[in-house]
Parts: sequence; structure tokens; C-alpha cells
Amino acid sequence: CSSDLGETGPQTITISGEVTFNGEPMPDGDIIFRPGDRNLAADAGKIQAGKYSMECKPGKKTVEIRGMRNVAGAKEQTLETGETGTDVEQYIPLEFNDKTTLKADVTESGETTFDFSLKGK
Repeated sequence: CSSDLGETGPQTITISGEVTFNGEPMPDGDIIFRPGDRNLAADAGKIQAGKYSMECKPGKKTVEIRGMRNVAGAKEQTLETGETGTDVEQYIPLEFNDKTTLKADVTESGETTFDFSLKGK
């Protein structure tokens, strides 16, 4: 990637894919591709209607997927800021985010589509 100023940054590749949870497209959430070296910056994108498309630096990655939903039976509350909302919970199991087992190998000449089919409660 270069600009008219002659600056170059890390090369990125456009990747995309689908994310399902229990066979259904994940309504919305976040997807994060982390390099093996935790000192390097991760690349992140938004999941919308079960799909994502984002820029990612090449390399072997661990993948984290996060999604929030309203807590069943939660009542709407007014916060100190005056905003209203209900309690939300992370519903994607830990093996797909904090303790992820998902992996992807992002290469310049290889596959650019990474689909993830998640299962949980």
C-alpha cells in the first residue's frame, strides 16, 4: 500500500467470510485476527448479517469472534448518563474468543475467504 506521499505501511489483504452460530447467520458481532506475536497489532472487522469483509495483514492468525445479545428477561433501564438500555451478555462460547481454537493462515496468494461455523448454547 503506497500513497502519493511515498509512504508505505504494512501490506494488507482483503479477506471476507461468513459466520454462523448454531447454523444461523450471526446477526452482528466482531471478528479479530490476531498474529502469533501478541506484541503486534491485531486486525478487526464487524460481522453484519452473518458476513464480514476487512483488511488483514498476512500471516498465521488466531481468530476471535465476539457477539453480544440482550439478557433474557432483562428490563430496560435508564443509566446515569440518561441513556436507556438493557443488560447484555457475551453469548459466543469462550473457545471462539478468549480461549479461541480458531485459526486462519492469511497469505498474499492463497485463500481470502474464511468461514466460521460456531456452535454453543
